[in-house]
Amino acid sequence: MVSLPQRMRKLQTKLLAIRLGSGALVLPKEVKRIHMRFAPQINGGHMGPRKFWRHELVRLKYHNPAVPMTIDRSIFQDDPAVMSVHFGEAGSAPTLSSQPSVDERVERINMTNYTNSEILDALVRLTKAQPVEPTAEEHEELAKLEEQRRKSERNSKLSQEVRAKVKREKELLEQARGDLAAQAA
Repeated sequence: MVSLPQRMRKLQTKLLAIRLGSGALVLPKEVKRIHMRFAPQINGGHMGPRKFWRHELVRLKYHNPAVPMTIDRSIFQDDPAVMSVHFGEAGSAPTLSSQPSVDERVERINMTNYTNSEILDALVRLTKAQPVEPTAEEHEELAKLEEQRRKSERNSKLSQEVRAKVKREKELLEQARGDLAAQAA
């Protein structure tokens, strides 16, 4: 079993990656809902939307918990992958209904054959979202985790060298025993 500090370090790294990184954006108040439609398989240009959903949308939802973000993966493989961004008044509440209300504007982004970073850039251009800047504490935590990772790599390399040396000595010892057994016979 992996030690508790190693597991905690890995968990801290994952949590920090959710708080920061690509997709860590604060959407304006006018954005009421985001809906994505793409096929369940990645062929036919649906790989970028899937990666966007798995990586960037997690960070987007973390920083915008009040904005409903829905996914529809039931379309056919040859249908286009589309992201719908619903805009409304800054004070109105977000809705989960499939039909946009009268005062709601819907913009669509065609995601077919685009990478996740290109989809994110198109979303930023469309919504004018602001990226989340890391705080001084987060910079410190990043530096500390990076230093621990480098230290762990050095220790791992030293440990591998020691294990290789012990293995080589064991092989030489067994070879010498085999030579003695062959001479005695």
